[in-house]
Amino acid sequence: MQAHSPNEREHRPEAPRRPGILAPVVILGLFAFLLPVRLTSQRATVSSDACLSLGDRPLDDARDHRAAIEECSSLYPDDVELLAAVGAAYEPIDRARAEVTYRRVLQLDRGYAEIHLRLGRLLLARHAAADAAREAEAGLAIQPNRRAFLELLSASRAFEAEQR
Repeated sequence: MQAHSPNEREHRPEAPRRPGILAPVVILGLFAFLLPVRLTSQRATVSSDACLSLGDRPLDDARDHRAAIEECSSLYPDDVELLAAVGAAYEPIDRARAEVTYRRVLQLDRGYAEIHLRLGRLLLARHAAADAAREAEAGLAIQPNRRAFLELLSASRAFEAEQR
């Protein structure tokens, strides 16, 4: 048997190192510290009851409560009634924003007839008669023979005929 010198050691594979408990504790500590700061910065100034009542008001009243409706809509981003109110609030001052908002409402609820009508009127106002006619037809599929949809469809077709 050969004698090994003290500098020659048997090479043993090292056991894999497991992460200590320190890293998860630090990460959890950061979350515990930062999360309350983020939540308090987003504290709502409108109560959930107020948000619910805003969504139930007639759309034509929306412009009187635009700031509250926007805040509620940011708290409840998929609430179609609140989004419809946001669109109605912006209709007289920013038609492009109202149109985008109405399209979002219809993504969430294709059966919202009033929004088909409002969007169709906006589209016709910007001379997109074919798109307005499609919205009128979609609304008629939901509410057959509703006069407002029939008028929108007629106006859209008349505009298209004038443009030819």
